[in-house]
Amino acid sequence: MGWSTRSLGCSVSEQSVRQAADAMASLAPLGYRYVIIDDCWLAAQRSGGKLAPDATRFPGGIAGLASYLHSKGLKLGLSLSAGTTACSGGGPGSYRNEAADAAQIKAWGVDYVKYDWCNIPTADFPGKNVQQIAEALYRPMRQALGQDIVFAMNNEDGSTVPWLWGKDAGATTWRTNVYNKPINGTYPDMVAIWEFNQLRAEYAGPGSWADPDLVQACRTGMTETEHRTQMTLWAMAAAPLILQTPPQQAPASIVANPKVIAVNQDPLGVHGTFVKTDGWYHVLAKPLANGDRAIALFNESDRAAVISARLGSGRYRVEELWTGEVSSTTGELAAQVPAHAARLYRVAATDADEQAPPLVTFEADPQKFPGDDRPSVLEPGVPGEIVTRVTNTGATAALRDIEVTAKAPQGWTIEAGTPARTGLLKPGKTFTVRWNVTATAPPGSYEIEFRQGERTATAVIMVAKGPGPGTTYVSDLEWTAVKNHFGPVEKDTSNGDQAGGDGRPITIEGVRYAKGLGAHAPADIEYYTGGRCTTVQFFAGIDDEVGANGSAGFEVWADGGRVAYSGLITGSMPARKVTANIEGARFVRLVATNGGDNAYYDHVDFADATITCT
Repeated sequence: MGWSTRSLGCSVSEQSVRQAADAMASLAPLGYRYVIIDDCWLAAQRSGGKLAPDATRFPGGIAGLASYLHSKGLKLGLSLSAGTTACSGGGPGSYRNEAADAAQIKAWGVDYVKYDWCNIPTADFPGKNVQQIAEALYRPMRQALGQDIVFAMNNEDGSTVPWLWGKDAGATTWRTNVYNKPINGTYPDMVAIWEFNQLRAEYAGPGSWADPDLVQACRTGMTETEHRTQMTLWAMAAAPLILQTPPQQAPASIVANPKVIAVNQDPLGVHGTFVKTDGWYHVLAKPLANGDRAIALFNESDRAAVISARLGSGRYRVEELWTGEVSSTTGELAAQVPAHAARLYRVAATDADEQAPPLVTFEADPQKFPGDDRPSVLEPGVPGEIVTRVTNTGATAALRDIEVTAKAPQGWTIEAGTPARTGLLKPGKTFTVRWNVTATAPPGSYEIEFRQGERTATAVIMVAKGPGPGTTYVSDLEWTAVKNHFGPVEKDTSNGDQAGGDGRPITIEGVRYAKGLGAHAPADIEYYTGGRCTTVQFFAGIDDEVGANGSAGFEVWADGGRVAYSGLITGSMPARKVTANIEGARFVRLVATNGGDNAYYDHVDFADATITCT
């Protein structure tokens, strides 16, 4: 646990490291002790054959900095490269200098070495593959450092497969990427890295842990909910908790929860594994040293969903570690988990004498069918219905005096269409309230907050207007979601270059079209149709602005299924007519996929695209 200077890059200095160390005073009692200088600390050349710090950035030297950190109860980490030069900032690598560099590191009082995979002289290893080269370079450095220094193998190139041999090589931690790419701070990237990390769970354990990269808390790119999710997933994986945000900026509400940290730092050191997953909704479990279990419910999707797990027979004390809520249950753990959120529980077997209220599942706008991952939709001015449910999941005692209240955006109308209060909710029973809601707002995403006692459940609502009756050009409608490879999707022009509005008249093999969508594959454009439309039709082709280059496939998706496919179309082909039956679909997506070559020229046109509705 600690902090890395990665976000400072080559602006790192002795002063900035000391300032960060001072700021870590409040986090140190929780376990955040390592201050890791990630590149740009080395002088350009060795001094007398030894490593030397950059005199401008670190005028006081590394030994003095180590002493300063040690006086505060902290530890110092440095990055080195297994290749000929450092990854960035200049300076020598440790290739063929492992013993001397390790001796220097120890003489300075360094506690942690992050050993990078940069500028590797692969030509010096004829006949060896990347894994064999990595083993030949990493094992000697670990042996030279000895066991008192943390050895973090940062060979991100998946071809080195460090999970297969890192433990035998003495690595304290090893990276789990499949290709060389640090975490970029976005939710999709964080989830992808976590998924790679879970695939390595069987190789991780006490003394040699999987490292999915730095904690992103407070950095832009993710919401507070998503940052809390990362902390939950990293805690379950017994992963290093190395902050990328400077300690003085790290939000205590996310990085300083002692009960979450206790799960991460549990003495068993076990990497949590899946209990069940369907690709969107995940249950993970992790045994703890005192016999308890940590259980995480993670909702990867874009819609709130109830996720549940069986705990086995008996009675259990359940504590949600982010909220502190304690309850009891006789074998089932269930909760509504917001989109992109994770709930973390500590579960302990208990007896009937321990007093705790029964576990309650309070959900708003439950899924209408399995796999439903979109928000519910209300059309402006059209009455709709939102459902809430209170379930006595714990089945240990009855709940009394249950009342549900609602708060909608200003100007909306919302009232209970069924009773919103009940005097008694027996074990295993559900109390359902149906709410009549009318939205008065322009298209967009909104929230309705429901409360039951101290509990809160939030329904995320999409306000959207479906197409009117008859046939309408798609380019005259507003989409509900859009993805495009380069630049924005353009209406009634080609994709153009990359800036918005730089498109040209839609032209396919010399034929011009006045209406349509110009995109760059891969592209995905979604429309709300409300179950009232029957047909989508367009001419699919690669725009003439890229000549004979480019290739793509054009698809139409109705809710969760593909209902039309154009086949492969190249830049030298005429437009191909695509007609799709979309009867009953709530959402329709126009999709263009890359044809298998470089996507640079894939300027795709949905020419004269129309939708017909009743």
